[in-house]
Amino acid sequence: MVFIAQLATAGGVRAPLVRVADDLFLGLTRELAAQGLTKKVIADMFGMGLRTYHRRVQALEQSKSFDGKTVWEAVLSFVQEHEPVTTASILARFAHDDPEIVSGVLNDLVQSGLAYRSGRAQHAIYRFASEADFLDPEGREQANRYVVWLTVYRQGPISAEQIGAQSHLRAESVQRALDELLAEGRLTRDAQHYRSDHFEVPCGQSKGWEAAVLDHYQALVSAVSLKLRVGSQASGAGDTLGGSTWSLDVWPGHPLETEAKSTLKRLRAEVESLRTRVDSWNAANPAARAVEQVVIYLGQYVRTSVSAESETCDD
Repeated sequence: MVFIAQLATAGGVRAPLVRVADDLFLGLTRELAAQGLTKKVIADMFGMGLRTYHRRVQALEQSKSFDGKTVWEAVLSFVQEHEPVTTASILARFAHDDPEIVSGVLNDLVQSGLAYRSGRAQHAIYRFASEADFLDPEGREQANRYVVWLTVYRQGPISAEQIGAQSHLRAESVQRALDELLAEGRLTRDAQHYRSDHFEVPCGQSKGWEAAVLDHYQALVSAVSLKLRVGSQASGAGDTLGGSTWSLDVWPGHPLETEAKSTLKRLRAEVESLRTRVDSWNAANPAARAVEQVVIYLGQYVRTSVSAESETCDD
């Protein structure tokens, strides 16, 4: 949660988290149910009463008034398309949904900053908060380009529609990013599918960090998830799956301070050299069989003593 909060406020922006929270809640409840837990137990794990849990799930399931949308999505879209719109008009349009759930969604949209409300009760008027209230448009476009590139690299060959589903970006944003990436030679297209044989965000570059963080996080989560599926097998020196964590205690003037703090720099250089050699060999010797992609993630941070008030991170 701390990680998500820091991403949502990086660089001074204030990114809306409602969709993230909804996706996390639904995804987690479904996964818990798949593990055999009852709804009562799941509700208790979230600190909710069973009735509250049911209403929360219903609000995130498909609306009975709009096909293919959750109540959250449908109410937000309706406000956006018909603003300014009154509470009475909204409840009338969502007559087939539980009015308490619709009212709860409206209240949460206002509290989260995704909508504005003036007035009270049935005569309250709602307006949609535009994307400009949250993120700089130019910064969003740059972020979209790298997210689309990453999606093509990891999931390709893939269609524009599939990219939109994977990245949760609008169709026009996906196509704009694809056109730019194709023009730059970062992607190739075969019929309706896109692919890329590389993805990179140069170290020190201020643009594209969102996709770089996403790629790193997905690699870490995938490694941990796959390791958990394997079971409680002991780690071995020849493992091709897993991760390791070390903590090196040093201080100013310590003979190994510089070596310890430069570990990430050395490992980055080593893996980058390996990648360059692999790419060079592959260019001269195209794969004749299914390719195995070895995904490696590295991370490091430097923390001051426990009694200190500040922390510094080396990304």
